[in-house]
Amino acid sequence: MSGFLQSTLLGLGKDYLQDEYQEIAGQHFQPTRDPFYETNKDGKKHRLRLPYYCTKDESKAWKNVQNKAWMHDKSVCGCCCWTSIIGWAPLLALLPVIGPLLMYWVHEKLIELADDKYELPVEIKVKMHGNIVLDLLISLVPVLGSVFAWLHACSTRNAAIVYNFVGQRALERKQAEMMHQKQENEKYANTTTNGPAVNGNGNVNRNNRPAVAAQPAAAYTRAPRGYR
Repeated sequence: MSGFLQSTLLGLGKDYLQDEYQEIAGQHFQPTRDPFYETNKDGKKHRLRLPYYCTKDESKAWKNVQNKAWMHDKSVCGCCCWTSIIGWAPLLALLPVIGPLLMYWVHEKLIELADDKYELPVEIKVKMHGNIVLDLLISLVPVLGSVFAWLHACSTRNAAIVYNFVGQRALERKQAEMMHQKQENEKYANTTTNGPAVNGNGNVNRNNRPAVAAQPAAAYTRAPRGYR
C-alpha cells in the first residue's frame, strides 16, 4: 500500500472515530423514572430498552428485570400480558400481619436478580433497599396501606434505578474504549508519518533498525592470471 493511500485511509478512519466519539460523548445520559416505556419523536410509546452501546447480556438481563418489576407493581400476569392492572405486591399487602412481609420479600427478589446480573455497587443496593423499607412502612397502614404501596410502586422505582445505573456505566465504558482507540490511532498515525529510517548511503531501513555502515571495498581482487 502506498504511503499516500495509507495516510488517506488513516485520516478518514481518524475523522470517523472522532465524529463517533463526539456523538457518544455529547449524549448526556437521561435518567428515567418510567422503566417500562419511552416515547419516540413521533409521539408513539414503545417498550424501554437499554441504549445501543450496552452489551447483549446487559440488554437481555434488563428484560428480566423489567418483566419482574412489571409483575410486582403492574400486572400479576407478568410479561405475558403487559396490561396495567395490579401487581403481586399490593395484593400481598392486603393479607393481615404477614402480607407486608411477603411484599417485602417480593420486592427483594428484584434486587437479588439485578445484583446477580449487573453486580450492583453497595450504594445502589442500599438505595433500593431503602425504597423497600419505605414501602413496608406504608403498607402497615390498615386497608389503605396496600393502596399507598401500589401507588408507591417500589419495584418500578428500583427498576428505574437499575436502568439508570447500567446505562450510565455502559456510556462511560464506551467513552473509555473510544478514547483508547483514538489514542492508538494517533500513535500509529504518528509512526507512519515519520516513515522508516534512512541510513547514510540513502538506503531505507524499513525495520527501523540502526543503520549499518557499508563494508569497505577490498584492496585487491583476484584475477584469473594472478593479482593486479
